[in-house]
Amino acid sequence: MSISFLRALLRAPHSVGAIWPSSPALAREMVRASALEGTSAVVELGPGSGAFTGHILANLPSGARFLAIEKCPILTREVSAKFPGACIVEGCATRLGHHLAEHDVSTPGAILSGLPWAIFSDDLQNAILHQVRDNLGTDGVFSTFAYYGPHKWGAGRAFRKKLQAHFSEVERSAVVLRNIPPAFVYSCRR
Repeated sequence: MSISFLRALLRAPHSVGAIWPSSPALAREMVRASALEGTSAVVELGPGSGAFTGHILANLPSGARFLAIEKCPILTREVSAKFPGACIVEGCATRLGHHLAEHDVSTPGAILSGLPWAIFSDDLQNAILHQVRDNLGTDGVFSTFAYYGPHKWGAGRAFRKKLQAHFSEVERSAVVLRNIPPAFVYSCRR
């Protein structure tokens, strides 16, 4: 766990929402589920301390653009320093279309999210999912993860229903046990 992650968690737990950074095993599953091959643009929402970012960049198709949007200024600085060649911007996922236009990024074929959905209000969840659906390429994939166990609780079931309301296809990966806590990936298509 990085000092910046801990500092951000202590200063703004309502925007970090994780107790531990995601594992390399979960990062690999996120990238696999996102079908990056052939995409011309990839967006990461909420890179946090960059647990997924390195795996995304390592699998980015040749010539593809990458944009990461992080709300926490501490984590934006950390991820920017860790991946100096990547476009990491401080901003909000509710303004995804604006960020794409501002940074001249074409319609993404993959959007990966490390956002802490469970701590967001219904209105914020819906606002972000609208932006994702409206800005995702026609054949694109939106991937996000959920912790195994809490996904069976009311909020977890409600979030899955939101995904099903916004996307025509929602698939779930096997549980990634090598993560604290164990998690799985939702892959969604328009």
